[in-house]
Amino acid sequence: MKTVVLMGNPNVGKSGIFSRLTGTRVITSNYPGTTVDVSRGAMRLPDTPAEVIDAPGTYSLTPTNPAEEVAAGILAQADVVINVVDATNLERNLYLTLEILERGIPAAVALNLWDEAGHQGITIDVAGLERLLGVPVVPTVGLAGQGIRELVDRLGEARPSGTIKPMNEEERWAAVGRITGAVQTIAHRHHTLRDRIAEASISR
Repeated sequence: MKTVVLMGNPNVGKSGIFSRLTGTRVITSNYPGTTVDVSRGAMRLPDTPAEVIDAPGTYSLTPTNPAEEVAAGILAQADVVINVVDATNLERNLYLTLEILERGIPAAVALNLWDEAGHQGITIDVAGLERLLGVPVVPTVGLAGQGIRELVDRLGEARPSGTIKPMNEEERWAAVGRITGAVQTIAHRHHTLRDRIAEASISR
């Protein structure tokens, strides 16, 4: 059985994607030796069953608090990593993405909050981002389930990045700026009636 680990910054919608992947088959418990809650569930990959672990939100793999220490420890257990990225704040999120890819672990990126990025006038060249990162990138809306089926299907393509090599902090931030500048454009726009109806249809 493979282990799939969800990793991302805090408040990127990881729990929504975790719920979509695992349904009701979830166990939440303290990580051994800590008071940090970790959720585990089960899913079916295209070729095998898998355990899914929702790691605590973290901004970096250099821990500064117990939750981040747990996240870094869980990463070591991963056969595959799903890096959940906030599409509305690509630049901030990509630092962790690069750190994960530098580890050489098979990975895929869920470009989450895709609908909200569109509402904010943010356009991301998904194919271009995939080429630069060297791993599958799938736009998702975890709350509504959008893109989840494609994400599961493409986990079979998850692989170590062939384009991202180990970097120091300064090089990593420079790479974040280059990648963001290459794939993201922002145009000011207001929510349309259609946007507001779409939001209302997926709110709790």
